Amino acid sequence: MSAIFGFSGGRDDRLQATLSMTLGHRGGEEHIRASDSITIGLRRPEHNAEGGNLDCEQGSYSLMIAGHIFNEYKPAQILAAYCDQGPLAFASIRGAFVLSLYDAHSGLLRLVRDPGGERSLYYGQHAGRLFFASEPAAVLAAPGFPRALRPTAVSQYLSFSFVPGFRTMLEDLYELPAGHYLEFSTREARATPRLVRYFEFEDRETTEDAGTIAASTASDTRLVQGFRATLTDCVRERLACATDDPGVFLSGGLDSSLVAALVRQLHSGPLRTYALHFGRKYPNELRHARAVADRIGSVHREIEIQPRSFLERMENMILRLGVPIGDPVTIGNYELARQVAQETGHIFNGEGGDPCFGGPKNIPMMLSHWYGAQDRTGGDARSRARAYLGTYQRCYEELPGILSPDFAGGFDSSADLEEILIPFFEAERPNTFLKKLLAINIRLKGAHLILPKVERMTGAWGLQSWAPLFDRRMIEAAMALPPHLLLHRGVEKIVLKRAFENDLPREIIERPKSGMRVPVYFWFQGELKRFAKKILHPREIRRAGIFNEHRVKQLLKYDIEEGAGRFGIRLWMLLTFEIWRRTVVEREGL
Repeated sequence: MSAIFGFSGGRDDRLQATLSMTLGHRGGEEHIRASDSITIGLRRPEHNAEGGNLDCEQGSYSLMIAGHIFNEYKPAQILAAYCDQGPLAFASIRGAFVLSLYDAHSGLLRLVRDPGGERSLYYGQHAGRLFFASEPAAVLAAPGFPRALRPTAVSQYLSFSFVPGFRTMLEDLYELPAGHYLEFSTREARATPRLVRYFEFEDRETTEDAGTIAASTASDTRLVQGFRATLTDCVRERLACATDDPGVFLSGGLDSSLVAALVRQLHSGPLRTYALHFGRKYPNELRHARAVADRIGSVHREIEIQPRSFLERMENMILRLGVPIGDPVTIGNYELARQVAQETGHIFNGEGGDPCFGGPKNIPMMLSHWYGAQDRTGGDARSRARAYLGTYQRCYEELPGILSPDFAGGFDSSADLEEILIPFFEAERPNTFLKKLLAINIRLKGAHLILPKVERMTGAWGLQSWAPLFDRRMIEAAMALPPHLLLHRGVEKIVLKRAFENDLPREIIERPKSGMRVPVYFWFQGELKRFAKKILHPREIRRAGIFNEHRVKQLLKYDIEEGAGRFGIRLWMLLTFEIWRRTVVEREGL
C-alpha cells in the first residue's frame, strides 16, 4: 500500500508537496529526505501500520523502501551488503518492494523493483529532472510533464489489453521492469537512466528432457512437498507483516483456494473470505468459493457488483490506474477492494498461479508446438509470436480495421508487436518451449498487467494486497520443476493440485479452469449501452483520430459477423482507453 516518489535536481517544496498529495490515498504518514541533488519521499499508513516499511541513513547512503522485506534484512544490513557487493546485493533481498538507494558522495541513485513485480515504479525525465513514483499519476503531476500519446503503444494495447515492456502508452513515461534496477547520476548534465536486470530466473530451468514425462514417484513426491513448504513460507512471511486479521479474495478457482487454505492453517485469528459476482443470472463460481469457505471455516461474504453501482466511479478507477488496462476484471478488483477495505487492511489473492504454473495460452501454444508445422527444436520465432498474439483474442487480428486509416498507416505488426515476443522464443534459456511460455507470462503479463493492476486497485482504497504465488521463490520453483509437474496430458498446475489435494474439496482439485467471466458482452447490450455510446460518440472518435468511426459503430451495434463474446471485450478496451485518454492525456472531464 505504501508508495515512494521523488525527483532529482534542486529542492522544490511545492513540487514535493504536489507529488506527495497525489499519493495521499497510500497513507497519511510522510517521510522526506531532501538535498540539493535529490528529493525522495515515502507515503505510508500512519502509526507505521506497515511494519516492513524502512528508511534510514548511513554514512553517505540514504535508503527508502516502500513495501516489505521478508527475509531478515534490516536497513543497515542492506546497506552493508550493498557496500560490500554493490548492485549484486539486490539479488539477495526477498520481498514485495520498491526501494531507492542514493549515495550523496557519488551522486548515484539506484531505484529497485522486486523480482516478481508485486510493487511498481514509474519514471520519466522533464525539465532537467528525473521524476519517479509508485504510481504514474504522481510522475504526471509534475508541472508541464509531457503527455504525448505513443502511437505504437496503441496497437500493443489493443493486442494484449495492456502495454508490455518498460515503455508505456505515453512517450516520456516508463515502467521499471520487475527484477530490474534503474541507475541514474544526479551529477551528470543530461544524464540518461540505465536499466539493469538483477533477477534472472530463466537459468533455474530443470535439465529434464522436455519430452520426458515419466519420473520416479519418490522424486515427484519430494518436489511436491518442497513446493508446498516453500509456498507455506511465502504465506507465513506475509502474515507476519499484517497488523490485523487478513482476508482472502476467494474466486473458487484453484489458486485462490489453496492460498485461502494456507492462510487459514497459519492464522489463528478470524479469517474473512470474499467472493465476487455480477448477478446470479450470469455464470459464476460462487458455489465453488462457498465450498472452500465451508471447508476451511472462514467467515464468507459474497459481493455483487453491477454497472449501476460502479459507473459513477469509473473515471476515478482509470485515474488510479494511471495507464490504460483493458481487462474488465479491473473493475471487479476495484469494487471488491472498496468494500473489503471497510473490514480489513490486508488481503491475500491467488495471482501468480496462472503465469507461473499454468495459463490459458499455454495449452493452445503447446498444441501448436506439438502438432503444428513449426520445427519443434528451433521453430519459427516470428510465427510463434503471431500465434501467441492470437491467443489473447483481443484486437490483434483486426487492427487495420479498428484503427483509423491515418493511424493504421503508421502501424507495423512486425516491429510493433512480434518483436516484443521473438526474443523470448529465441532465447537459449529456458530451452523448453513450455518454460519459454512461462517466462513470457511472468515478465510481461504478470509484471505489467496483473500485479500493477491489483496493487493500484487495492491501494486506491488503502488496502494492502499479497500475492504469495508471485514470490520470487515461486517463480524460481516454476522454472526448476520438471515439465510434467506443470502440464501433463492437457491438465495444468499438476504440482498445485498434488500439493493441496488433501486440503481442498475434490471438486476444486478436479475442475477445469474457468476464470472470472465479467459479463461485458451482455452489459454493452443493456446497462452499459448508453454510457458506451456517450464515451464512444462519433464526434469524440473523429476528434481523437485514433479509431475507425465506422468500425466502432459496428461494434456498438454488435453488427460484425464473428463469434459471440468478442464484442464485449473489444468495447471494454475501447471504452477504458477513451476514458483514460480524455481524463489523463487531455485532462478533460467526462
